[in-house]
Amino acid sequence: MDFAARVTLLIATLLALFALIYWWGWRRNRRKQREHADALAALATTLGGTVVGRDRARAWTTELRRPMESETGGLINLMGTVRRARFETALDFQRGDWSVRVSEASIEKHVVTASSTIIYEHRIEVATSLLPAMKICRRLHVGFGGRPLTPAQAQAAGPAGEPPATAVRDQLDWFPVRLPEPMNHEFTVFSTDPAAVSRAFTPQVAEWLVDEAGPDLFQGPMPTLLTFESGFAYATEAERIDPDTIIAKVDTIIGLLERLGVKPAHAPQHYGDDRSKQQT
Repeated sequence: MDFAARVTLLIATLLALFALIYWWGWRRNRRKQREHADALAALATTLGGTVVGRDRARAWTTELRRPMESETGGLINLMGTVRRARFETALDFQRGDWSVRVSEASIEKHVVTASSTIIYEHRIEVATSLLPAMKICRRLHVGFGGRPLTPAQAQAAGPAGEPPATAVRDQLDWFPVRLPEPMNHEFTVFSTDPAAVSRAFTPQVAEWLVDEAGPDLFQGPMPTLLTFESGFAYATEAERIDPDTIIAKVDTIIGLLERLGVKPAHAPQHYGDDRSKQQT
């Protein structure tokens, strides 16, 4: 076999190998998607809810927070994007009197170790009566490598200090909320009406929330950041919907709403409903 034939054979072998790797990855991803869809459908059946596909999976609060927002801002994110962010599926159900939607979004991005990868997030939304805008965030007590943070670092505002979309739009002041212990040690809360929110967080509510959240910042049922605005309580987390743990998260959010005296509301009749403009 001459040199040209050997080169041709080598190229053909490499192309066949790459095609096999691509096919194997495609097949594996299809299997994972099918298993995930089946798990969500089974969960919906137990809840008396429904699962909707990509054409109807848009979150209720999309106008307040875009899907995969942390992965889409800036030039670096734009250059690294293979496929734009989109909602893939959503689970709708009632939990008592509460209307709940859990939506899942994804984006495909370039990575160094492969041609691309898909990054997921899910958003939990509960429809509520209209309330002053508020954010509740878990405090960090340890930093990189598990090193304890200083008291000043642990008392930093964190994500709760950034006002949500409706507060920015309506040019409302954004204040820290005084909290009873032990909640003040574990959470940061900001609101457009700090006095009303402070009254709602009685010592009993504060103690319940700390106990319910547990010591693990990322593994407990309480979301790291919970936002109240425009007639919704919602939280976004950087992972796919886990059918085994999602209901515990939803029940923790609803448990907090009930203890704060918040009333449930009907699910939006169409996407983009902005009930905050009705607030007096």
